[in-house]
Amino acid sequence: MKIRICYEKTEAGRYLSHLDLARTMERSLRRAKAPLAFSEGFNPHVRMAFASALAVGVTGRREYVDVELAGRVHIPSFSRSLQEAFPSALAFVIADEIQGGGKALSAIINIAVYRISFALPQTEPEKVRAGIEAVLAADELWRKPKQKPGKKTVPAKEVRGLIRKIEILSEEEEGKFILEAELMMKADGQLRPQELWEMIASAGGFEAAQTLSVSRQALLILQDGKCFSPMEGVLV
Repeated sequence: MKIRICYEKTEAGRYLSHLDLARTMERSLRRAKAPLAFSEGFNPHVRMAFASALAVGVTGRREYVDVELAGRVHIPSFSRSLQEAFPSALAFVIADEIQGGGKALSAIINIAVYRISFALPQTEPEKVRAGIEAVLAADELWRKPKQKPGKKTVPAKEVRGLIRKIEILSEEEEGKFILEAELMMKADGQLRPQELWEMIASAGGFEAAQTLSVSRQALLILQDGKCFSPMEGVLV
């Protein structure tokens, strides 16, 4: 039996690395007495696959993990057990059985919706709006090359095709803004929210301030021009 779990990575768990999150999820499944299935070999591990890793410091409102079980469970009862087993770093949302084989989450999810909060007391709102308009109107956008100590330089990459939508959700008098952006997730690369924010600032002619918070609001499946939830399979 294979189940799909939708959960939140909360504010309390925002600084968990992906490895820490995976360990926390496994401990929660064990506390919920899930009949876990394990891989074969010298070092067996729980058969579970996450949709997409979240960066340290980023929360997630609708995250997903597929878990293979060695036996069947009653979904409503198991859901209650899992809800009680989750620590404060995670919050249970819903679980359901995956019918048939099905593709891996990482193979079907192709959109991430991010909410970005930042404060710019010295910047006029018009500059932010101008930056967003310029980014969306651009035919090409190039991400700067990345250099990490001891590693090969990651070359510059054209990323305009990864940006589907950007909008301002709120704008307060003291200069606090909340943006929401839909970013494509492709096998050959993704665009981080901070990189998008830096592109908006560059296009708008202002300095990119440190973000106050970043949250991944949803992971979606874009198919035939429509977006679906990988859990409920409903149009959003």
